[in-house]
Amino acid sequence: MWTEAEPRDYSPGVLPRRPTAGIRLRSEKKIASSHSAPSNLGLSEPVGRIGHTPMCKPLDEECRAEVEARVASASSLVVYVGFDGTLAPIVVDPELARLPDETQSILEDLSTREGVLVAVTSGRSLADLRARVGIPSVVYGGDHGLEIEGPSLRFEHPEAGRRKQSLADLNHKLSALPLLLSGVHVEAKNFCTTIHYRQADELSREHLRTIVSSLIPTDHPDFVVTDGKMSYEIRPRLDWNKGAAVRWIHERIKASELLPIVIGDDPTDEDAYGALGDAISIRVGHTPDPDRPTSARYCLNGQSQVADVLRWLLGVWRSRPGAPEDSQDAPGRRTGPGLNIKESSPILNVRVRRSSAMRKRLASEGGPASG
Repeated sequence: MWTEAEPRDYSPGVLPRRPTAGIRLRSEKKIASSHSAPSNLGLSEPVGRIGHTPMCKPLDEECRAEVEARVASASSLVVYVGFDGTLAPIVVDPELARLPDETQSILEDLSTREGVLVAVTSGRSLADLRARVGIPSVVYGGDHGLEIEGPSLRFEHPEAGRRKQSLADLNHKLSALPLLLSGVHVEAKNFCTTIHYRQADELSREHLRTIVSSLIPTDHPDFVVTDGKMSYEIRPRLDWNKGAAVRWIHERIKASELLPIVIGDDPTDEDAYGALGDAISIRVGHTPDPDRPTSARYCLNGQSQVADVLRWLLGVWRSRPGAPEDSQDAPGRRTGPGLNIKESSPILNVRVRRSSAMRKRLASEGGPASG
C-alpha cells in the first residue's frame, strides 16, 4: 500500500532572502536548472545509500575506537540528529515529548564548539521542533526537511506550500478518525500530517489502514503515505526527504573536509544515513527484522544511550589535537554556531516541471502540456 515518492523534474530558481543575523549566506549565485529531483537544488549529485544490512554494528568499545579516530582527525564536524526517539524519549502522547535537560545542555555545548554545526531534523513542524529543542545555535529541519531554519538560514519547499490547501482538505476528512477509532491521534502540521496509532488496538489499526489507503491510494496525485514508528506519515508527493534536507544544509557549510554524523531512529531517517557518502551513521535501536533493513553503520540499544554518545563525542572533539583549551579567557565555544554557512548562499525556490514523458502523454490525450 505505501509507496515512496515518485521522482519528478524540477528547476531551481532564486528568491530574495530575509536579512537576518547569524549564519552568513551566499547571494547572487545562479543555480543551474536541473532535470533531477529537487534534492539537487544546486548541490552535488546525490549519493545513494551505502547499502542495507539487517543488522548494524553495535557501538561497542571497538567501534567507538573507529569513530573516535575519525572525529579526532576531522577539521570540522556536523551532527545531524533526530528528535523523537533519538534526542527525546518516545512517549504515548506526542504532545508530552520533552528534551531532557541534560541532553539539551550537551547539545548546546556541542553546537557552539569551534568547528561544529548541529542540525536537528524531524517530522514535527518547524515551529514545534524549535520550541521543544530551544537552542538558537542549532539548524532545524521540520516536516521531514520541507522547511529548514537556522541563524540567517531559511528554506521552504514551495511546491509543498502550494499543496497546503489540499492538505487542509484532507486533514478535515482525517479529523474524524479519533472519533471513529479509539487510540488514534491525528497530528496536522505545516506541510505534512502524522496519524499516530500507538494507543489503538489491533482491530482499530486494521480499520485505520483500510481508511487511510482509501483516502490516499498509491496513485494519489498530491500525497504519499509512508510508515513511521507506530504511525503513518502523509507527505507531499515530492522527491524530497531527510536525506535531501541534510544534503541541502551540508552543501552550504563554510568549511572543508567536513565529517558528518547522522543519528536517528525512525524509518524516515534511512534516507539521511547514506545521503552524505562516508558519514558516521548511528541508528537508535537494533534492526533484527530482515524486512526493515538499515543502512546505518552503527547502532545503539536504545534512546537512553543517545545523551552518553553526544557527551562522548563532545569530549573527543574537545580533546582532539589542536583543539582550543577551555578556560575563562578561551572557552573554546562561540555564542552562535561553531561553523558558518557559506557567504552569498541564496534562499532557493523550486518549480515543478512536468517530465517529457508526462507532457507527451498529456498531449496525446488532448490535455494541457505546458510546464
